[in-house]
Amino acid sequence: AYREHWLNLIYLLALWLWSELSLQAQTPAWHAEIQIGRDSSIFWGGPFPMSRMPLKTPQNSSPSSPEQGDVSVVLLGKPGVGKSALLNAVRGMTEVDVGSAPVGALPKSGGPVMYPDPSHPNLLIWELELEGEGQAERWLGEADMFIVVTDGKFDEVHARLAREVQTAGKKVYFARTKADLEVHTLKRLMGERYDRSEVLKALRGVCAETLGAHGLGEPFVFLISAFEPYALDCPQLREVLLKDVQIYERVLKPARIGFELISEKEIAEIQEAYELGGLSEVVTRIQCSLETIWNAQLDIAITGESGAGKSTFVNALRGMGDEDEGAAATGVTETTTQPTPYSYPGYPNVILWDLPGIGTPNFQAEHYLDVVEFSRYDFFIILASERFKENDIRLAQAIVGAGKRFYFVRTKVDNDLEAMARRKNPPTEQEVLEEIRNDCLEKLAKAGLRDTKVFLLSSFEINKFDFHTFEETLEQELPSHKRHAFLLSLPNVSLAIIEKKRQLLHQEVWKVALVSCLVAAVPLPGLAFTCDVSILLRKLSTYRQDFGLDAASLTRLAERSGKPLEVLRAEIHSTLGRTINRDVVVGLLGKATGAGLVVADFFLHRIPVYGALAAGGISFHSTYSMLSQCLEELASDSQRVLLKAFDSEV
Repeated sequence: AYREHWLNLIYLLALWLWSELSLQAQTPAWHAEIQIGRDSSIFWGGPFPMSRMPLKTPQNSSPSSPEQGDVSVVLLGKPGVGKSALLNAVRGMTEVDVGSAPVGALPKSGGPVMYPDPSHPNLLIWELELEGEGQAERWLGEADMFIVVTDGKFDEVHARLAREVQTAGKKVYFARTKADLEVHTLKRLMGERYDRSEVLKALRGVCAETLGAHGLGEPFVFLISAFEPYALDCPQLREVLLKDVQIYERVLKPARIGFELISEKEIAEIQEAYELGGLSEVVTRIQCSLETIWNAQLDIAITGESGAGKSTFVNALRGMGDEDEGAAATGVTETTTQPTPYSYPGYPNVILWDLPGIGTPNFQAEHYLDVVEFSRYDFFIILASERFKENDIRLAQAIVGAGKRFYFVRTKVDNDLEAMARRKNPPTEQEVLEEIRNDCLEKLAKAGLRDTKVFLLSSFEINKFDFHTFEETLEQELPSHKRHAFLLSLPNVSLAIIEKKRQLLHQEVWKVALVSCLVAAVPLPGLAFTCDVSILLRKLSTYRQDFGLDAASLTRLAERSGKPLEVLRAEIHSTLGRTINRDVVVGLLGKATGAGLVVADFFLHRIPVYGALAAGGISFHSTYSMLSQCLEELASDSQRVLLKAFDSEV
């Protein structure tokens, strides 16, 4: 570096002496005075003022908001070239200001670090180390502009990146830092012959010439001071960026992250927690919010007269066959003699209670609710395999009187369809179902239960008939935290259910990512950010289970569909779907780029504490992107497995 510095000085001095002796007509192109604003076709930056200007937002530039598009500028260069000092200067800050980039800190790798502009929030400047093949190129598709920084000559690495930026249709500017060191040395060497403006032209010309030698023409190069970064060309660079921001934010759409919904209430609660106890209080609040959802207890009572098929229905809702291990006992006689709990496989907090048949000697209708401990259940599902009888009606009236919800399910409709199909002139399936439905509703209306919902189902084809309407009704009428538990516990019997699970889980990804990056965070070898991998490992394991990709779920599906287990496993394409351990999670984090800058832009305006995270690196939005990407891949795996299992759209 020392030798390079002196070679640059010697070259500059030689150029200056040569230019003094040359005729005006022989003066190199880079030696001519650059007339600001005359050439608006300069691709590399466009017109810009050379007059000295304070580092502030122009008067005609209004404050930005989440409703305007964010403009991401990536400032990149090799370690030690003065990127952090330039980043602070172009934002009108010094290294001692709150929110400034640390100057002289060890270089970060793995991804850019975001620093919002204090006076123009929609201008987001990212510091990125230029090291390794393809390290910077991976962000070309996300950033809007680039500033290539060096403290010496621009080399082939800089030129190649600039060409790729140009090919992508993005703007790129060039900044030469530590220019005052050469200027100061030349001043001592040249004595009375020293002319500051001529020396700056010569230095700018050397930089432009090196870029030109790589086929980039002779773009303007901003000269930046090492000891006074806000001097020399820094004010001009800032004004250029702000003018670009005014153009870009009018055409760029505000960041939107899929199904992401962060309510105003949640934002207010996070802000309140941060003001009361800082980031630790934010973590506590979000953890409590997540645990309330994850640990919600849901108790569903399945009842009806003996022989209505309650136990088979319980098994069907749990995605199990009657002969599977852990299945509810079934038979031609009453097999349930007391309330029996059956949790969903993998979801111990969601319980289906198989209640004894109403009207049996030990469970007469008038005392039935007391005997089965009525208050324990969130709602009741009353089953009937033929007509709803007097005992069903009396039970429904008692449930309503006690302030609980109930739903009538007419089971075994597949038997009715088969029986009607044997007629000489059989009615259509829709006509049979409509007749059954109308008969049920008429009987219930006569008993004063006019607005009761009736669902026609078959326990042996649970995903057919009214199952989707049944599932959607429960989803809508349950409290939000219990709705979450109910939906995730459902077997993956249709593409629609898998998609609903994906959307539901996506809504909590930002909370999981935030907690992971703040609680018990430890550095990860080879990564430039910190997060709690154990939290991610546990959550990703539940994702696999939610989508039925764990070993137990796949085995049950193989038995039910009659397909070999290995045939179903072959439809799992994602790394996480095939195996999960700490090394896999760390590897996925290392590859997570996705829409990293877009994610950060989105959360910057919506999470009050995000600014405190941004200066710490790319932890949050890398974690967020990884979790989101895993959800997408696992949902796709689950859909492929389901289609393969039944060889049809479901």
